Amino acid sequence: MSEVMFGLGSNLNNPVMQLQNALNNLSMYFALQKVSNTYKSQSLLKDNQEDYYNIAVLAKTDKTPQEILSITQKIEKDMGRIKLKKWGERVIDIDIIDYNREIFKSDNLEIPHNQMIYRSFVLKPLQDIMPDYIHPELKISVHDMINNLKDDYNITICQNKFVF
Repeated sequence: MSEVMFGLGSNLNNPVMQLQNALNNLSMYFALQKVSNTYKSQSLLKDNQEDYYNIAVLAKTDKTPQEILSITQKIEKDMGRIKLKKWGERVIDIDIIDYNREIFKSDNLEIPHNQMIYRSFVLKPLQDIMPDYIHPELKISVHDMINNLKDDYNITICQNKFVF
């Protein structure tokens, strides 16, 4: 079995409920192991969007990265995600952050997630579930990636706990 780490985010239609619904959906396909604390942050665009709520999830799977991508895209679609603009509002976003500490690149998928090192709302939750994580390509610890951030998007930890 392989380990896959997901980053989930939402800022529409009761985001905390959307994260729980996404966890419920993911649990139908993957053996969920850990869920991070919930973090709230402003949008990447720093515009007037509602704040985002984000979590990281560690799961076990026998599926390939491409199969996982198909599943996560189906879950997003079934939950009502519509892409209106890049980094725009969303009911749910499910990103594959890491797969078995391996490097995977194709036309439609790059693992580890190619923007993770710039995003506090990915790194802080990741640190919760895997404090010893080392980026497989850059060989940098999650702790050092957090310390290297130029912007934390006003991230704060929330009290929400999720059930899976």
